[in-house]
Amino acid sequence: MRFFASAILCVVMATIVSGQAGQKPKKFLTGPLVIEDQGSFFIGGVQKVTDYAAPPPAAPGAAVPAASATAPHQITIGQMYVQFQIPAKKYAGGWPVIMVHGSSHTAACLESTPDGREGWYPYFVRKGVPSYVVDQSGRGRSGFDESVIHEGEARIVSGDLKGGADLIPGFGRITDDGAWTNWFGHLIPANATILTGKLVPHADAADPNPNPDAFRHVAPLFPIDTVDPSLVSRAGAIGPAPAGSPETYALEYYKQLVPNAEVTLPGSTCNTCDPTTIAPANTWTPQNLATLVERLGGAIVVTHSQSGIMGHHMTRILKERGHLGLLKGLVTLEGSCSLPNSGLQAADFDNIPYLAVKGDYTAISPVCQDTVNAINARRADKHGTAKAEYLKLDEMGILGVTHMMMLDKKNLEIADILYNWVGKNVNGVSTRRATH
Repeated sequence: MRFFASAILCVVMATIVSGQAGQKPKKFLTGPLVIEDQGSFFIGGVQKVTDYAAPPPAAPGAAVPAASATAPHQITIGQMYVQFQIPAKKYAGGWPVIMVHGSSHTAACLESTPDGREGWYPYFVRKGVPSYVVDQSGRGRSGFDESVIHEGEARIVSGDLKGGADLIPGFGRITDDGAWTNWFGHLIPANATILTGKLVPHADAADPNPNPDAFRHVAPLFPIDTVDPSLVSRAGAIGPAPAGSPETYALEYYKQLVPNAEVTLPGSTCNTCDPTTIAPANTWTPQNLATLVERLGGAIVVTHSQSGIMGHHMTRILKERGHLGLLKGLVTLEGSCSLPNSGLQAADFDNIPYLAVKGDYTAISPVCQDTVNAINARRADKHGTAKAEYLKLDEMGILGVTHMMMLDKKNLEIADILYNWVGKNVNGVSTRRATH
Protein backbone atom coordinates (compact mmCIF):
# COMPACT_ATOMS: atom_id res chain seq x y z
CA MET A 1 0.00 0.00 0.00
CA ARG A 2 2.84 2.37 0.83
CA PHE A 3 4.38 1.59 -2.57
CA PHE A 4 1.03 2.17 -4.31
CA ALA A 5 0.52 5.49 -2.51
CA SER A 6 4.05 6.59 -3.41
CA ALA A 7 3.45 5.73 -7.05
CA ILE A 8 0.22 7.73 -7.09
CA LEU A 9 2.03 10.68 -5.47
CA CYS A 10 4.76 10.53 -8.13
CA VAL A 11 2.20 10.60 -10.93
CA VAL A 12 0.38 13.55 -9.36
CA MET A 13 3.60 15.49 -8.84
CA ALA A 14 4.74 14.76 -12.41
CA THR A 15 1.40 16.05 -13.69
CA ILE A 16 1.71 19.22 -11.63
CA VAL A 17 5.29 19.85 -12.78
CA SER A 18 4.31 19.16 -16.40
CA GLY A 19 1.46 21.63 -16.15
CA GLN A 20 3.75 24.23 -14.60
CA ALA A 21 6.30 23.75 -17.37
CA GLY A 22 3.96 25.28 -19.91
CA GLN A 23 2.45 24.21 -23.19
CA LYS A 24 3.53 21.36 -25.39
CA PRO A 25 6.73 22.29 -27.30
CA LYS A 26 6.19 23.61 -30.80
CA LYS A 27 7.10 21.32 -33.67
CA PHE A 28 9.88 22.72 -35.80
CA LEU A 29 9.41 20.40 -38.79
CA THR A 30 6.60 20.87 -41.30
CA GLY A 31 5.95 17.12 -41.16
CA PRO A 32 7.60 13.76 -40.48
CA LEU A 33 10.93 13.00 -42.14
CA VAL A 34 11.59 9.51 -43.50
CA ILE A 35 15.31 8.83 -43.62
CA GLU A 36 17.45 5.77 -44.23
CA ASP A 37 20.55 7.05 -42.45
CA GLN A 38 21.88 9.91 -40.37
CA GLY A 39 24.99 10.63 -38.39
CA SER A 40 28.10 12.72 -38.09
CA PHE A 41 31.82 12.36 -38.63
CA PHE A 42 34.99 14.41 -38.91
CA ILE A 43 37.01 14.84 -42.07
CA GLY A 44 40.61 16.00 -42.53
CA GLY A 45 42.91 17.33 -39.85
CA VAL A 46 46.60 16.91 -39.09
CA GLN A 47 48.61 15.98 -36.02
CA LYS A 48 50.52 18.62 -34.11
CA VAL A 49 53.08 17.81 -31.41
CA THR A 50 53.42 20.76 -29.06
CA ASP A 51 54.67 21.62 -25.59
CA TYR A 52 51.65 23.91 -25.15
CA ALA A 53 48.62 21.65 -25.44
CA ALA A 54 47.70 22.67 -21.89
CA PRO A 55 48.21 25.98 -20.07
CA PRO A 56 51.68 26.41 -18.56
CA PRO A 57 51.66 25.30 -14.91
CA ALA A 58 51.73 27.97 -12.25
CA ALA A 59 55.08 28.54 -10.57
CA PRO A 60 55.17 27.39 -6.94
CA GLY A 61 53.48 30.01 -4.79
CA ALA A 62 52.71 32.20 -7.82
CA ALA A 63 49.34 33.31 -9.12
CA VAL A 64 50.53 33.40 -12.74
CA PRO A 65 51.72 30.59 -15.03
CA ALA A 66 55.37 29.71 -15.08
CA ALA A 67 57.38 30.51 -18.20
CA SER A 68 58.29 26.87 -18.76
CA ALA A 69 56.21 24.73 -21.08
CA THR A 70 54.51 21.49 -20.20
CA ALA A 71 55.62 18.13 -21.59
CA PRO A 72 55.09 17.49 -25.33
CA HIS A 73 51.71 16.11 -26.36
CA GLN A 74 49.97 15.46 -29.67
CA ILE A 75 46.73 17.16 -30.66
CA THR A 76 44.74 17.03 -33.91
CA ILE A 77 43.89 20.33 -35.58
CA GLY A 78 42.19 21.51 -38.76
CA GLN A 79 39.53 18.80 -38.89
CA MET A 80 35.95 19.59 -39.98
CA TYR A 81 32.73 18.36 -38.38
CA VAL A 82 30.15 16.92 -40.81
CA GLN A 83 26.53 16.06 -40.05
CA PHE A 84 24.26 14.31 -42.54
CA GLN A 85 20.81 12.88 -43.24
CA ILE A 86 20.00 10.57 -46.14
CA PRO A 87 16.32 10.44 -47.17
CA ALA A 88 14.68 7.08 -47.76
CA LYS A 89 13.32 8.29 -51.10
CA LYS A 90 15.82 10.32 -53.10
CA TYR A 91 15.26 12.94 -55.74
CA ALA A 92 15.94 12.04 -59.36
CA GLY A 93 19.58 13.03 -59.71
CA GLY A 94 20.69 11.78 -56.33
CA TRP A 95 23.65 14.15 -55.97
CA PRO A 96 24.15 15.15 -52.33
CA VAL A 97 24.19 18.79 -51.29
CA ILE A 98 26.81 20.17 -48.90
CA MET A 99 25.79 23.41 -47.14
CA VAL A 100 28.41 25.70 -45.60
CA HIS A 101 27.68 28.52 -43.13
CA GLY A 102 29.35 31.92 -43.03
CA SER A 103 31.30 34.05 -40.55
CA SER A 104 30.49 33.81 -36.82
CA HIS A 105 28.03 30.97 -37.45
CA THR A 106 27.94 27.20 -37.35
CA ALA A 107 25.76 24.62 -39.07
CA ALA A 108 23.06 25.51 -36.53
CA CYS A 109 21.88 28.27 -38.90
CA LEU A 110 20.90 25.58 -41.42
CA GLU A 111 19.04 23.29 -39.05
CA SER A 112 16.12 25.45 -37.91
CA THR A 113 15.11 29.09 -37.56
CA PRO A 114 15.23 31.24 -34.41
CA ASP A 115 11.42 31.26 -34.28
CA GLY A 116 11.21 27.47 -34.43
CA ARG A 117 10.58 26.69 -38.08
CA GLU A 118 12.09 24.11 -40.39
CA GLY A 119 15.53 24.99 -41.73
CA TRP A 120 17.13 24.26 -45.08
CA TYR A 121 18.91 21.13 -43.86
CA PRO A 122 15.78 19.10 -43.04
CA TYR A 123 13.81 20.74 -45.86
CA PHE A 124 16.24 19.53 -48.51
CA VAL A 125 16.10 16.08 -46.94
CA ARG A 126 12.30 16.27 -47.18
CA LYS A 127 12.72 16.98 -50.90
CA GLY A 128 14.76 13.79 -51.27
CA VAL A 129 18.21 15.37 -51.25
CA PRO A 130 21.02 13.65 -49.31
CA SER A 131 22.12 16.62 -47.22
CA TYR A 132 25.34 17.45 -45.40
CA VAL A 133 26.07 20.44 -43.17
CA VAL A 134 29.44 21.32 -41.68
CA ASP A 135 31.03 23.45 -39.01
CA GLN A 136 33.94 25.23 -40.65
CA SER A 137 37.38 24.04 -39.58
CA GLY A 138 38.33 25.95 -36.44
CA ARG A 139 34.70 26.75 -35.63
CA GLY A 140 32.06 25.17 -33.43
CA ARG A 141 32.24 21.40 -33.16
CA SER A 142 35.30 21.28 -35.41
CA GLY A 143 37.38 22.73 -32.58
CA PHE A 144 40.37 25.08 -32.75
CA ASP A 145 44.06 25.06 -31.82
CA GLU A 146 44.35 26.33 -28.24
CA SER A 147 48.10 25.64 -28.13
CA VAL A 148 49.00 28.86 -29.94
CA ILE A 149 47.30 30.84 -27.15
CA HIS A 150 49.09 28.90 -24.43
CA GLU A 151 52.43 29.32 -26.19
CA GLY A 152 51.86 33.06 -26.55
CA GLU A 153 50.98 33.28 -22.87
CA ALA A 154 54.15 31.42 -21.90
CA ARG A 155 56.32 33.74 -23.97
CA ILE A 156 54.72 36.82 -22.45
CA VAL A 157 55.29 35.48 -18.94
CA SER A 158 58.92 34.77 -19.81
CA GLY A 159 59.40 38.40 -20.87
CA ASP A 160 59.04 38.03 -24.65
CA LEU A 161 56.09 40.39 -24.87
CA LYS A 162 56.17 40.99 -28.62
CA GLY A 163 56.79 37.35 -29.51
CA GLY A 164 53.96 36.23 -27.29
CA ALA A 165 51.57 38.91 -28.51
CA ASP A 166 52.33 38.04 -32.13
CA LEU A 167 51.42 34.42 -31.49
CA ILE A 168 48.02 35.14 -29.98
CA PRO A 169 45.55 35.76 -32.81
CA GLY A 170 42.72 38.25 -32.77
CA PHE A 171 39.35 36.51 -32.73
CA GLY A 172 36.83 38.19 -35.01
CA ARG A 173 33.10 37.81 -34.52
CA ILE A 174 29.92 39.51 -35.61
CA THR A 175 28.43 41.42 -32.69
CA ASP A 176 24.72 41.46 -31.95
CA ASP A 177 24.33 45.09 -32.98
CA GLY A 178 26.69 44.48 -35.91
CA ALA A 179 24.35 41.77 -37.19
CA TRP A 180 21.45 44.18 -36.89
CA THR A 181 23.11 47.07 -38.71
CA ASN A 182 24.54 44.84 -41.43
CA TRP A 183 21.40 42.87 -42.18
CA PHE A 184 18.24 44.06 -40.45
CA GLY A 185 18.37 47.83 -40.14
CA HIS A 186 20.30 50.78 -38.75
CA LEU A 187 21.79 52.35 -35.63
CA ILE A 188 20.57 55.94 -35.42
CA PRO A 189 21.41 58.76 -35.30
CA ALA A 190 24.57 58.81 -37.40
CA ASN A 191 27.79 58.37 -35.41
CA ALA A 192 25.87 57.06 -32.40
CA THR A 193 27.00 54.07 -30.34
CA ILE A 194 24.73 51.46 -28.79
CA LEU A 195 24.88 53.50 -25.56
CA THR A 196 23.64 56.69 -27.19
CA GLY A 197 21.54 55.63 -30.19
CA LYS A 198 18.88 53.08 -31.01
CA LEU A 199 18.44 50.21 -33.45
CA VAL A 200 15.63 50.49 -36.01
CA PRO A 201 14.65 48.00 -38.73
CA HIS A 202 14.57 48.71 -42.44
CA ALA A 203 11.37 50.52 -43.49
CA ASP A 204 10.95 51.98 -40.00
CA ALA A 205 9.66 55.55 -39.88
CA ALA A 206 13.13 56.57 -38.71
CA ASP A 207 14.95 54.66 -41.49
CA PRO A 208 17.78 56.99 -42.57
CA ASN A 209 18.05 55.47 -46.05
CA PRO A 210 14.54 55.00 -47.45
CA ASN A 211 15.59 55.57 -51.09
CA PRO A 212 14.22 52.57 -53.03
CA ASP A 213 16.75 53.20 -55.82
CA ALA A 214 19.60 52.35 -53.43
CA PHE A 215 17.92 49.47 -51.58
CA ARG A 216 14.36 48.22 -51.74
CA HIS A 217 13.56 49.18 -48.17
CA VAL A 218 10.70 47.06 -46.98
CA ALA A 219 10.57 45.56 -43.51
CA PRO A 220 12.99 42.62 -43.21
CA LEU A 221 11.27 39.25 -43.28
CA PHE A 222 13.47 37.97 -40.50
CA PRO A 223 12.19 36.86 -37.08
CA ILE A 224 13.46 39.97 -35.28
CA ASP A 225 10.30 39.78 -33.18
CA THR A 226 11.45 36.48 -31.65
CA VAL A 227 13.19 37.51 -28.45
CA ASP A 228 14.21 35.90 -25.16
CA PRO A 229 12.33 37.60 -22.26
CA SER A 230 15.24 36.96 -19.90
CA LEU A 231 17.53 38.84 -22.29
CA VAL A 232 14.98 41.63 -22.63
CA SER A 233 15.11 42.07 -18.86
CA ARG A 234 18.93 41.88 -19.02
CA ALA A 235 19.00 39.54 -16.04
CA GLY A 236 22.65 38.82 -15.25
CA ALA A 237 23.88 41.13 -18.02
CA ILE A 238 27.46 42.43 -17.88
CA GLY A 239 28.12 46.09 -18.58
CA PRO A 240 25.78 49.04 -19.15
CA ALA A 241 22.43 48.66 -20.88
CA PRO A 242 22.28 49.97 -24.47
CA ALA A 243 19.91 52.79 -25.26
CA GLY A 244 16.77 52.18 -27.28
CA SER A 245 14.43 49.22 -27.24
CA PRO A 246 15.74 46.31 -25.15
CA GLU A 247 13.98 43.89 -27.52
CA THR A 248 16.38 44.78 -30.35
CA TYR A 249 19.25 43.51 -28.17
CA ALA A 250 17.49 40.29 -27.13
CA LEU A 251 16.96 38.37 -30.38
CA GLU A 252 17.04 34.59 -30.13
CA TYR A 253 19.16 34.73 -33.29
CA TYR A 254 22.06 36.43 -31.51
CA LYS A 255 22.74 33.24 -29.56
CA GLN A 256 24.01 31.61 -32.77
CA LEU A 257 26.90 34.04 -33.15
CA VAL A 258 30.30 32.63 -32.17
CA PRO A 259 33.96 33.73 -32.50
CA ASN A 260 35.88 32.92 -35.68
CA ALA A 261 38.40 30.66 -33.97
CA GLU A 262 39.87 29.39 -37.25
CA VAL A 263 42.45 32.17 -36.81
CA THR A 264 44.29 29.75 -34.50
CA LEU A 265 45.09 27.49 -37.47
CA PRO A 266 48.02 28.04 -39.85
CA GLY A 267 47.54 29.63 -43.24
CA SER A 268 48.98 28.52 -46.58
CA THR A 269 50.20 29.76 -49.94
CA CYS A 270 48.75 29.35 -53.43
CA ASN A 271 50.97 30.19 -56.40
CA THR A 272 48.02 30.65 -58.78
CA CYS A 273 45.99 32.84 -56.40
CA ASP A 274 46.03 36.62 -56.09
CA PRO A 275 47.14 37.25 -53.40
CA THR A 276 49.26 34.15 -52.94
CA THR A 277 49.03 34.20 -49.12
CA ILE A 278 45.95 32.29 -48.02
CA ALA A 279 44.28 32.92 -44.65
CA PRO A 280 43.57 30.01 -42.31
CA ALA A 281 39.84 30.24 -43.04
CA ASN A 282 40.51 29.74 -46.75
CA THR A 283 43.04 26.97 -46.15
CA TRP A 284 41.46 24.27 -44.00
CA THR A 285 37.75 24.37 -44.79
CA PRO A 286 38.33 24.34 -48.58
CA GLN A 287 40.72 21.39 -48.25
CA ASN A 288 38.22 19.48 -46.16
CA LEU A 289 35.31 20.36 -48.43
CA ALA A 290 37.27 19.02 -51.40
CA THR A 291 37.96 15.81 -49.51
CA LEU A 292 34.29 15.52 -48.57
CA VAL A 293 33.22 15.96 -52.21
CA GLU A 294 35.68 13.22 -53.17
CA ARG A 295 34.46 10.94 -50.39
CA LEU A 296 30.86 11.34 -51.56
CA GLY A 297 31.78 10.63 -55.17
CA GLY A 298 30.44 14.02 -56.25
CA ALA A 299 28.30 16.75 -54.73
CA ILE A 300 26.69 20.15 -55.12
CA VAL A 301 28.15 22.73 -52.73
CA VAL A 302 26.14 25.67 -51.38
CA THR A 303 28.14 28.39 -49.62
CA HIS A 304 27.09 31.52 -47.77
CA SER A 305 28.83 34.84 -47.11
CA GLN A 306 32.34 34.21 -45.73
CA SER A 307 32.35 30.67 -47.10
CA GLY A 308 31.67 31.92 -50.65
CA ILE A 309 35.37 32.24 -51.43
CA MET A 310 35.99 28.95 -49.61
CA GLY A 311 33.83 27.21 -52.19
CA HIS A 312 36.01 28.69 -54.92
CA HIS A 313 39.23 27.61 -53.20
CA MET A 314 37.67 24.14 -52.82
CA THR A 315 37.08 24.15 -56.60
CA ARG A 316 40.74 24.99 -57.20
CA ILE A 317 41.87 22.19 -54.88
CA LEU A 318 39.64 19.69 -56.68
CA LYS A 319 41.15 20.89 -59.96
CA GLU A 320 44.69 20.49 -58.60
CA ARG A 321 43.84 16.94 -57.51
CA GLY A 322 42.37 16.09 -60.91
CA HIS A 323 38.86 15.75 -59.51
CA LEU A 324 37.14 18.88 -60.82
CA GLY A 325 34.45 16.74 -62.43
CA LEU A 326 33.22 15.65 -59.00
CA LEU A 327 31.87 19.15 -58.31
CA LYS A 328 28.34 18.98 -59.73
CA GLY A 329 27.37 22.58 -58.97
CA LEU A 330 28.54 25.61 -56.98
CA VAL A 331 26.12 28.04 -55.33
CA THR A 332 27.29 31.27 -53.68
CA LEU A 333 24.81 33.12 -51.47
CA GLU A 334 25.95 36.72 -50.93
CA GLY A 335 29.60 35.68 -50.79
CA SER A 336 32.72 36.35 -52.83
CA CYS A 337 32.81 34.99 -56.37
CA SER A 338 36.39 36.03 -57.14
CA LEU A 339 38.17 33.80 -59.64
CA PRO A 340 41.60 35.53 -59.34
CA ASN A 341 41.56 35.32 -55.53
CA SER A 342 40.99 31.57 -55.69
CA GLY A 343 43.31 30.79 -58.61
CA LEU A 344 40.51 29.89 -61.02
CA GLN A 345 39.49 30.76 -64.55
CA ALA A 346 36.08 30.96 -66.20
CA ALA A 347 36.99 27.85 -68.19
CA ASP A 348 37.02 25.83 -64.97
CA PHE A 349 33.23 26.13 -64.94
CA ASP A 350 32.61 24.94 -68.48
CA ASN A 351 30.93 21.85 -67.08
CA ILE A 352 30.01 23.02 -63.59
CA PRO A 353 26.71 24.89 -63.10
CA TYR A 354 27.36 28.15 -61.25
CA LEU A 355 24.82 30.21 -59.31
CA ALA A 356 25.24 33.44 -57.35
CA VAL A 357 22.32 34.81 -55.30
CA LYS A 358 21.63 38.10 -53.53
CA GLY A 359 18.78 39.20 -51.29
CA ASP A 360 17.08 42.53 -50.76
CA TYR A 361 19.45 44.66 -48.69
CA THR A 362 22.79 43.83 -50.29
CA ALA A 363 24.06 45.73 -53.31
CA ILE A 364 24.82 43.85 -56.51
CA SER A 365 28.32 42.40 -56.30
CA PRO A 366 30.44 43.54 -59.28
CA VAL A 367 32.75 40.58 -58.62
CA CYS A 368 29.93 38.03 -58.80
CA GLN A 369 28.48 39.73 -61.88
CA ASP A 370 31.89 39.75 -63.57
CA THR A 371 32.40 36.07 -62.82
CA VAL A 372 29.01 35.10 -64.23
CA ASN A 373 29.61 37.30 -67.28
CA ALA A 374 33.03 35.72 -67.86
CA ILE A 375 31.57 32.22 -67.71
CA ASN A 376 28.72 33.16 -70.04
CA ALA A 377 31.16 34.81 -72.46
CA ARG A 378 32.63 31.35 -72.96
CA ARG A 379 29.15 30.02 -73.70
CA ALA A 380 28.77 32.69 -76.36
CA ASP A 381 32.05 31.47 -77.86
CA LYS A 382 30.73 27.88 -77.84
CA HIS A 383 32.87 26.78 -74.90
CA GLY A 384 31.16 24.71 -72.25
CA THR A 385 27.49 24.08 -71.63
CA ALA A 386 26.90 24.54 -67.88
CA LYS A 387 24.55 27.27 -66.74
CA ALA A 388 25.91 30.38 -65.01
CA GLU A 389 23.47 32.82 -63.44
CA TYR A 390 23.26 35.64 -60.89
CA LEU A 391 19.82 35.74 -59.27
CA LYS A 392 18.81 39.02 -57.63
CA LEU A 393 15.84 38.09 -55.46
CA ASP A 394 14.72 41.71 -55.06
CA GLU A 395 14.58 42.13 -58.84
CA MET A 396 12.45 38.97 -58.92
CA GLY A 397 9.96 40.67 -56.62
CA ILE A 398 10.96 38.71 -53.53
CA LEU A 399 11.45 41.55 -51.09
CA GLY A 400 12.52 41.62 -47.45
CA VAL A 401 15.11 38.86 -47.87
CA THR A 402 18.05 39.46 -45.55
CA HIS A 403 21.63 38.27 -45.68
CA MET A 404 20.58 35.42 -43.37
CA MET A 405 18.06 34.18 -45.92
CA MET A 406 18.14 30.60 -44.64
CA LEU A 407 16.56 31.90 -41.41
CA ASP A 408 14.12 34.37 -42.97
CA LYS A 409 10.37 33.94 -42.85
CA LYS A 410 10.57 33.13 -46.58
CA ASN A 411 13.40 30.66 -46.07
CA LEU A 412 11.57 27.71 -47.63
CA GLU A 413 10.50 29.76 -50.64
CA ILE A 414 14.16 30.57 -51.24
CA ALA A 415 15.06 26.91 -50.69
CA ASP A 416 12.59 26.02 -53.44
CA ILE A 417 14.33 28.45 -55.80
CA LEU A 418 17.66 26.71 -55.16
CA TYR A 419 16.12 23.25 -55.42
CA ASN A 420 14.39 24.03 -58.70
CA TRP A 421 17.53 25.66 -60.13
CA VAL A 422 19.46 22.48 -59.34
CA GLY A 423 16.75 20.37 -60.95
CA LYS A 424 16.88 22.46 -64.11
CA ASN A 425 20.62 22.98 -64.47
CA VAL A 426 22.62 20.27 -62.73
CA ASN A 427 23.41 17.47 -65.15
CA GLY A 428 21.42 14.31 -64.60
CA VAL A 429 18.94 15.84 -62.18
CA SER A 430 15.27 16.07 -63.12
CA THR A 431 12.90 17.16 -60.37
CA ARG A 432 9.39 18.43 -60.09
CA ARG A 433 9.13 22.09 -59.27
CA ALA A 434 9.07 22.42 -55.53
CA THR A 435 6.54 24.31 -53.45
CA HIS A 436 6.28 24.37 -49.70
